[in-house]
Amino acid sequence: MFRELDKTLVFIVVSLFLLSSCETIGEPGVGAIGGGAAGAGTGAIIGAASGHPGRGVAIGAGVGAVGGALLGECMRRERQRTKKEIKEELRKEQMQQQYDQTTQQTAAPTQQVQEIHTKYNPRTGKTFPERYKYDPETGEELKYIQ
Repeated sequence: MFRELDKTLVFIVVSLFLLSSCETIGEPGVGAIGGGAAGAGTGAIIGAASGHPGRGVAIGAGVGAVGGALLGECMRRERQRTKKEIKEELRKEQMQQQYDQTTQQTAAPTQQVQEIHTKYNPRTGKTFPERYKYDPETGEELKYIQ
């Protein structure tokens, strides 16, 4: 009869440490701390029921800490893998956009639009397109050609 109680207690401890470590999302250290604390509490309850609360706390804390650390590490690796997949997908998308742009540029004949110079610098005599307000070399204000 005592063996059945031991098996039940072991099952409860293992189940509870797995559940308790699920609440600690993040790094292995955080998972170990949370799992150890939950495991110690669970172990104390089970240990008290079996007459050995100190042993229950020690076993529960150890099992909870290990389980929490393992789960935290698994979650960290999963996040890394997801980030890597997202980066790879973005890289592929960017490569496709660059390919599409290159294909469009080579497929369509390029027409060079000759800009009409409507402004000039009275001091230097150089002419510039409409979009310029100042001479880029001297910084002087441009005037319209009349």
